[in-house]
Amino acid sequence: MLLTAGLVQIPVVLNPDLGWLLTVDEKILDGQKLGINLFESNPPLSVYMYMPAVVFSRLSGIAPQFIVIAMVMVEIAGALLIIDRAAASARLEAGERGISAWLFAFLLAVLPGAVFGQREHIAVIALTPFVFITALRWRGLSLGPAAILAGVGAGLAMGIKPFFALVVGLPVILRVVRQRSLRPLFTSEACIAAAIVVGYGALVVVLFPAYVSTYAPMVAEAYLPIRKDLISLVPLPIVVIAASVAYLRFSAPSDFKMSGNSLPWLAASVGGAASFIVQGKAWPYTALALCVFAIAAPSLHLRTRPLRTPTLIGGLAAVLLIGLYLSSPAPRFPPLQGRVQALADQPRLLTITDHIGLGHPLVRQIHGTWVGSSCAQLLGAGAILRQQSAQPNPAEQAKLDGIIDFERRHLLADIRTGRPNVILVDTYLLSSFPFDWLAWANSDPELKAELSRYREVEDIGRVRIFVDQSG
Repeated sequence: MLLTAGLVQIPVVLNPDLGWLLTVDEKILDGQKLGINLFESNPPLSVYMYMPAVVFSRLSGIAPQFIVIAMVMVEIAGALLIIDRAAASARLEAGERGISAWLFAFLLAVLPGAVFGQREHIAVIALTPFVFITALRWRGLSLGPAAILAGVGAGLAMGIKPFFALVVGLPVILRVVRQRSLRPLFTSEACIAAAIVVGYGALVVVLFPAYVSTYAPMVAEAYLPIRKDLISLVPLPIVVIAASVAYLRFSAPSDFKMSGNSLPWLAASVGGAASFIVQGKAWPYTALALCVFAIAAPSLHLRTRPLRTPTLIGGLAAVLLIGLYLSSPAPRFPPLQGRVQALADQPRLLTITDHIGLGHPLVRQIHGTWVGSSCAQLLGAGAILRQQSAQPNPAEQAKLDGIIDFERRHLLADIRTGRPNVILVDTYLLSSFPFDWLAWANSDPELKAELSRYREVEDIGRVRIFVDQSG
């Protein structure tokens, strides 16, 4: 199953997020510094977690995205091994151990589909053993040293995205309530996870002071508030968790109680739902934890009762629909690879947009050079949207103006130092509203002077293509 999933991923693994983060790592290896002349909205671990792939790529000549596939497969195998060792220490019967191994191989390697290799996928793999350990402790079973490794994985997952603290924490809080004791907060895996989070936070403060003092506050001001309405966020969690509970009722024995062994898995799924809603972006990959643990809750009980054919078909159909949702395509740009290559061989590329998908992974596919300091003007878009959709007070307006000026200053520096010979300009704001990004850039006199060297050669759908006239 793992080998098949890895082979399937070879032609599709390179997505906008992964393409950008690999490019950032390459620039760091070339001497640039994160938070000073490279900017990424996510915490530093989201960048450096792919660094081994880039280093090994330079040593071996293998494309880094293929090394990412191998690394993720090794991580999945490690998670399965931790789960099995914990199950062995808890003296689970062979049938239950077998179902756990096959189920999580499927949920972690096959179900993610187009989410494979993204930050959320890697984080969910890392925290799954922790949820498994918590579920075993819920049953009063003894555990071995696998709990320590589970704690390490959970700590790293929360370092990748702090929102995963909800997935890790809710099952533990459930045990606290059940036992009426704080002891579940001080298990070996919980303490190790907390220590890693605290240590990672300290390292970020020490090693990336510019990110903490300058860039992170702008992310909180302009990026985090970009979110969907609550009414558009809650239907998915309600449907997925309700389906999980309903399938538990249909597939479990007649004496099954909802307060039984499935409750920690349902709690982790609720934590995934809370993470999905708190992030507020409604991107499918942010629902991965919700979906994985919602499927795990009833599936781990399949051995306890023979399933009727309609129940089995219904369950498989639900899993298929979830898989299709997770792999649903994001808003796409028109085909640009051939057109850009026709304008310049291995071009120096820059984009003026808020969408990461305009420049990435395009720049890698055309063997070009990315000359931008960030993946897009995302913070500027957030500030613009806040100015247009609300009436900020003078203090807020000053902050938003400062963020927009920050984006323009760095765009100007990118053009002057990077000398792109192709610039792609978007005509939409957050893929939702018509917006003239060229006029936004030209409102700055210095930027307008730099952009006057470029002429528009074509517009394709929502994208305008500009080339350096001197080239």
